[in-house]
Amino acid sequence: MDNRFSSILKRSLRVTADYITAFIFFCVLSASVFSLAKGETTVFIPWISFATFLILFYLVYVDMRNIGFKENRPQYNLNPSRFKGLLYGAIGVLPILIVQLAVLAANVPEGYDGLKRRIFQLVSGPLYWIAKILGNEAWHYCATLVSIVLMALLGYLAGHSKFYLTTWLKTVLGTKKDSKA
Repeated sequence: MDNRFSSILKRSLRVTADYITAFIFFCVLSASVFSLAKGETTVFIPWISFATFLILFYLVYVDMRNIGFKENRPQYNLNPSRFKGLLYGAIGVLPILIVQLAVLAANVPEGYDGLKRRIFQLVSGPLYWIAKILGNEAWHYCATLVSIVLMALLGYLAGHSKFYLTTWLKTVLGTKKDSKA
């Protein structure tokens, strides 16, 4: 563990890799919905997007929690800020933002604006449900990338402060077994 830019970039690209993984899940699930429910795809796609968003949240959160936990160890002598997850998330989102802006800036012939919108929605797959809630405009898809940065921040904060979400949920919900029994 070190603080070189190449190391920071490598850890940040885990966020991009997690997004690509969730994107592949979205594509596979969408293809199955397109083949099974030919006329009702507009109903199911936001739900599939939400499910892949949860997968994305899990992947980013766990990766950033592990990085935060490792960087906070005293033997590495890094003394990281607890908000370093913002940096990792922002750098990790840049490739996704560049692809979205390239699709947005692409010139299409008259009559193919619907196709351009569908490609833009596909690229934003796991975040589609958030953009639909916000208003389904082109800039809403770029604004939804903030949620990925927040996932990275929360995961890194959890690792930095040794907070485990599942343990906390079990305690709050009362499902944690007593160690006395």
